Amino acid sequence: MDLGELFDRGGPLMWVILGASIVAAAAFIDRLLALRRGIIVPPPLFDSLRAHLDAGDTARARQLCRESRTVLGRVIAAGLDRSPVGRAAAKEAMEEAGSVAVGRLERWVGVLSTVAAIAPLLGLLGTVTGMIEVFYQIQGTTNPDIARLSGGIKEALYTTGAGLTVGIPVFVAYRYIESKIDRYAQELEERSLALLDRMAGGPSAPPAPTSAERVG
Repeated sequence: MDLGELFDRGGPLMWVILGASIVAAAAFIDRLLALRRGIIVPPPLFDSLRAHLDAGDTARARQLCRESRTVLGRVIAAGLDRSPVGRAAAKEAMEEAGSVAVGRLERWVGVLSTVAAIAPLLGLLGTVTGMIEVFYQIQGTTNPDIARLSGGIKEALYTTGAGLTVGIPVFVAYRYIESKIDRYAQELEERSLALLDRMAGGPSAPPAPTSAERVG
């Protein structure tokens, strides 16, 4: 049985499940490209900002933030803009910028969770409707054809198999992306707080882990 025949036998919901899998794959690839350390919390940028802030060169630090086009750069730039007002104002601005940044990182994650949830349900729906059709066809038959009945049930189960085949890997992909976002959000907070103490003229924070100490 080729793929086209499988989809024909499985019914229209097979095509819906296929469409959902394509959308989920696109969302997963999009997040893989977006969730890279180099565009979120690049260690070289952190090291440069720390050096300039320790030297009191906030102008150069601000310039680096503007040029970097990274999440860390945007968060630190927000803090630097408010640092003349005080540490509390700088921290608040950084928290707001960080919240916006994490929200952008979570883009399309809801698509993955939705597909992971509905794909098996779509498969089950296809099976139920297929079973109803099978029993409707044999209704009133005194001697039902067992081979025909079993064949109809088998075809009805195609959608359940398809739904699980899509739902399980998409759920794994969703959890993987979610864990990466959580890890980067935590690292962003740690590095931002370390630089906040320096831009506010407070005590030096302990150095953040280098890229070799973290698994990207």
